[in-house]
Amino acid sequence: MTRLRVLHLFVSLPVGGAENLLLSILSKLDPNRYESVVCTLGDRGALAGQVEALGVPLVELGLMDKRAGRKATIAALTDLLRRERIDLLHSHLYHANYLGRLAARRQGIPAVISIHNTYTRPKWHRRLINWWLSLNHTGAIIAGSEEIRRDILRFDFVRTELIQVIPNSINLARSESTLSSVEARARLGLKEADYVLGTIGRLEEQKGHRFLLDALPILRELGLNPVLLLVGEGREETSLKTQAAQLGVSDQVRFLGTRGDLGDLFRAMDLFVMPSLWEGLSLAMLSAMAAGLPVVATDVGGVPQVLGRNERGYVLPPGSAARLAECILDCHAHPLDCARIGAVGAEHVRSHYSDTAMVQQVEGVYERVYRARA
Repeated sequence: MTRLRVLHLFVSLPVGGAENLLLSILSKLDPNRYESVVCTLGDRGALAGQVEALGVPLVELGLMDKRAGRKATIAALTDLLRRERIDLLHSHLYHANYLGRLAARRQGIPAVISIHNTYTRPKWHRRLINWWLSLNHTGAIIAGSEEIRRDILRFDFVRTELIQVIPNSINLARSESTLSSVEARARLGLKEADYVLGTIGRLEEQKGHRFLLDALPILRELGLNPVLLLVGEGREETSLKTQAAQLGVSDQVRFLGTRGDLGDLFRAMDLFVMPSLWEGLSLAMLSAMAAGLPVVATDVGGVPQVLGRNERGYVLPPGSAARLAECILDCHAHPLDCARIGAVGAEHVRSHYSDTAMVQQVEGVYERVYRARA
């Protein structure tokens, strides 16, 4: 069987959900059918080394600064598609989806795009571009959740048949740890008796960290002084540290930066809290659930689809520190109920959100789109 050469296109490869999905796709695509090449329009990013460790070539164009014009970027990408004899392009996130489809059209190859977030603040020019590119330059759109699919239909007016929902999925091994809870906490300088909250995600407005910090003084007044582990980096880091100092909770908050030992971090936590203001389907939440952690998350994106009506986790409205504090306090007061819900959530994620099943569906999209263009 002839192998298809697929170019996976990103602007960059920082540590993030979409980028971790790429690692799953690269590691699990059928090697007898697909050859992969990865391209970043801008810089390589933190996960580039992991891509290359899989034996996948990575090309860094370095053309996403203000000096590089759109035409020059499309021309360079088109040349890469020709030089690498690419049969199909799969791009992720807005700018790669936009420029990638234009280059694929020039080269006469099919394009698949992935959309990973709901449209909280849709911009009219992006909606127009997405609609226009969907008419003749898009083989398929992969939506990471049903909520994302609804936003694509609502705001971009694309044809329903173009969209396939393939739920964001995880590598289950990344949630595992050989450490005991005591050992995992000791590595972080935590006490066995500490009540430990954790959250993982870019330190950006979207993730709603400020509401979780606001919940800490409320909890303190109610007699609970948890330790909070904030895992990730981003533009809000300085303001969040300032906020913690102003609230008088700096001693309770650990800014851990980007970490690769998620399984060990999960083992140190009592409760995973995701206070996002908008999401697609959070891989960090799925990973925490796979580790057996009870989850408190806001009612955004694909969260209710995964957690149900508090059957597999606790769902709260976004933007409320008081509700976060109330739920955290209730979880602390009822550890057996939390442990039961954590176990139910773990089984659900392991049954429905394995990356092996996800990649098989992606392969199905590739085959359908390639045959339609052939």
